[in-house]
Amino acid sequence: MNVLKTIYHGGSKLSDMIEKILKVILVFLAFGCAFDLLLQVLYRFVLVHFVSFSLTWTNEIAQDFIVWMTYLAVGICYKNNSMAAVNLVYDRLKPFPKFLLYLLTRVVVFIFLYFGIKYSWASILSVSNWTSPSLHLPGWILYGAPFLGCLLITFEVVVDILGVLCGELVPFVCRQPEMEEEEISEEEQRVLAAMQRELDAEDRTGEKEG
Repeated sequence: MNVLKTIYHGGSKLSDMIEKILKVILVFLAFGCAFDLLLQVLYRFVLVHFVSFSLTWTNEIAQDFIVWMTYLAVGICYKNNSMAAVNLVYDRLKPFPKFLLYLLTRVVVFIFLYFGIKYSWASILSVSNWTSPSLHLPGWILYGAPFLGCLLITFEVVVDILGVLCGELVPFVCRQPEMEEEEISEEEQRVLAAMQRELDAEDRTGEKEG
């Protein structure tokens, strides 16, 4: 069990690091997509009257950014338990049936991820000679997003299951970020002890007056 806890905490810290990196990338993609769409609108209604060149690549960039945002965020959504769910059955179950339901749903998730990884990888191989129409980007740049998204979910599912098996997590409840334990200095311990004594003294005084 201690080995499982060690592996879980290590995986959870790695998951937190990945989440921070992905959030930075997602912010960049979101702002990039917004700027790209704004440029597209300005060109169609304003710039087209002053310039003669065409911005056909703006639609492709917006499409690619949206696809990548979707698949990069799916692992974070799973980790934070922010996906849509119906808790009608779950809320009526006792702890052990809840655990069995959790295991059953994880099996279904793994089956889905197996086929997701398999066919997304096949898609990458099938477009190895394909390039995008406007920017002429290689096919894996667009079709690699589902493959990476499935890998991210797989990692989060494994970490989640380890947390449940070692007793660190409750089934179907999102996990909290790993926080490093902070050591309390002797001075802080004395202050806390003094505050606790004052509270105890006030409680005794209130009981006597009552």
